Amino acid sequence: MIPWLLLGVSSLCQVGWLVSLRETEGFRRPVPLLLYAVFGLASTFLLSRSLERIPLATAYAAWTGLSVLGTLLFEIGSGRQAGEPLRMALVLLIVAATAGLQLTGAPSPR
Repeated sequence: MIPWLLLGVSSLCQVGWLVSLRETEGFRRPVPLLLYAVFGLASTFLLSRSLERIPLATAYAAWTGLSVLGTLLFEIGSGRQAGEPLRMALVLLIVAATAGLQLTGAPSPR
């Protein structure tokens, strides 16, 4: 359970990393640049810790899917993007498929 929690928090940090990257405006703004570094390092560290117990392909697929979902929700919440039902359904399919990897996968050897 803890590795999946770490993976989820890592995905949230990935969203923060992406948002702060956009806000750096070409690495010209120092505060977003600092946040970019913090979120990026936190995301990478937490992902690496989750890989101690979750198979690499499963973790990467889930991390990417959750990051896409989080980024889309952030963009919708901030008004930068419309919450189109088809787009949301497709992103949820990505998340459901990655959850299916865990449900059907063999247990980790560790």
